Amino acid sequence: MRISRISIKGLFGIFTHEIGLKSDERITIIHGPNGVGKTVILTMINSFFCGRYGIFQSIPFEEFSIAFDDGRILNLKKIPRPTDPNLPPHKRQDDLILEFHTEGSKPLSYPLKPLQDIRLQMPVQMIEQVIPGLESIGPATWHYLPTQEILSIEDIVERFGDRLPIERRPKETQPEWLSEIKKGISVKFIETQRLLTYSKIRRQREFEDKPSMIPAVRTYSEELATMIQSKLAEYASLAQSLDRSFPTRLVKGSGTIHSTIDQLRNDLNSLEEKRARLEIAGLLDRDPDVDFREFLNIDANNSFVLSVYIDDVKKKLAVFDELSNKIDLLVKIINNRFLFKEMSISKKDGFVFKASNDKKVPTASLSSGEQHELVLFYELLFKVKPSSLILIDEPELSLHVGWQQQFLNDIEDITKLTGFHILIATHSPQIIHDRWDITVELKGPQNA
Repeated sequence: MRISRISIKGLFGIFTHEIGLKSDERITIIHGPNGVGKTVILTMINSFFCGRYGIFQSIPFEEFSIAFDDGRILNLKKIPRPTDPNLPPHKRQDDLILEFHTEGSKPLSYPLKPLQDIRLQMPVQMIEQVIPGLESIGPATWHYLPTQEILSIEDIVERFGDRLPIERRPKETQPEWLSEIKKGISVKFIETQRLLTYSKIRRQREFEDKPSMIPAVRTYSEELATMIQSKLAEYASLAQSLDRSFPTRLVKGSGTIHSTIDQLRNDLNSLEEKRARLEIAGLLDRDPDVDFREFLNIDANNSFVLSVYIDDVKKKLAVFDELSNKIDLLVKIINNRFLFKEMSISKKDGFVFKASNDKKVPTASLSSGEQHELVLFYELLFKVKPSSLILIDEPELSLHVGWQQQFLNDIEDITKLTGFHILIATHSPQIIHDRWDITVELKGPQNA
């Protein structure tokens, strides 16, 4: 199930937009002048699938619709509710009615309840003890580590209310059709603020004057090194298991093989090339004592042993396939863009940069444009589930014209590897470059 169309009526009281997603190309670009609601639309999509319904109270709109490729449609309607005129605007609540349509069936509706009728009956300082993964970063703000989101108390109560002691009016259970749709769609929002992440290291807060933040390039560099170490452990475990059983499998084997001697030689050459690629990717160390091409002298006496050995090596190296493909593409993209420096990957340090004079360049010394690029492409390759919908806001930030024009080519390479769809919001013609065929223009009311 995929999203095929998004529409919104009465945005800010004046705009009506309809966005058909380009399913074949996997990339859709929305563009238009500032103020037409590009970022707001991405925020609404993300907030709905993350369960942050409270955001819809703060956005002026009449109807927000999401159509799916299987014919199902969700309509979220905002109906003004009579309120005390003396209430400040942030305390006024409208009714939010979600309608579910399927072909040939009567629409189903579900009211999204306003949050102001819910009160937390515990000290806010204790929330982190009840909800794993939450870390306070301010007086009323939390970082939710599993999704990297920044949540308010309203967001937390709305999402985790069933696990917290709260005072509320009777609330209906979320209908099955809504749960099914939200489980079937994974959304990742890559916002304009990409260069900093909140530290996962818990500090003594009495000595802190502000939230703990560190450069995202440092966080992701350490994260990639951890991923590599995990894969190496998996590789070592499988290698030990196969090596232990190797003699037994030789003895029990029939001695017959299903590959010709030429095929075995081709396999050995391919394995040597793959091992070399894994070394370049930082996943394996160079072992001068191992060269699969040394076994190319194959005859009837050793062909069976070599066939079992080759199968084992294929299984061992296959552990790295997914990770190495992503690393290879990331390094290729970055090295095609960055000038006077070259990127490589280390299993110990993660990202490694060297200048043209062979001196190491700290990641913190990368320009803001370079950091934006590295963070963006890392997130797309390593932090997104397959078949997700990716929302990217203003990818042109800090990028010179040449990088902007190359952006879509790199994105297309990533979508081929990962299989997800992307919705991009931009007002940069350079990002679009020559791909106006995948764009949707958001127009003002005078052109609608």
